[in-house]
Amino acid sequence: MPPKFGRPKSDNPKFKQLGVRLDAETLKKLDALTEHYQETMAAVLRRGIDRLFSELEK
Repeated sequence: MPPKFGRPKSDNPKFKQLGVRLDAETLKKLDALTEHYQETMAAVLRRGIDRLFSELEK
């Protein structure tokens, strides 16, 4: 059997895609965060959701 091609399977696959509309000021903030953390916009948004959720649990 030939070896499999393509990307390796993810441990935590992302299956839902969302569209978000942002005003110019919020987009500037998101851009600054992505530059500071050297992450993608999606990763920064996930980080923010995790932080807000952990505050909710307190």
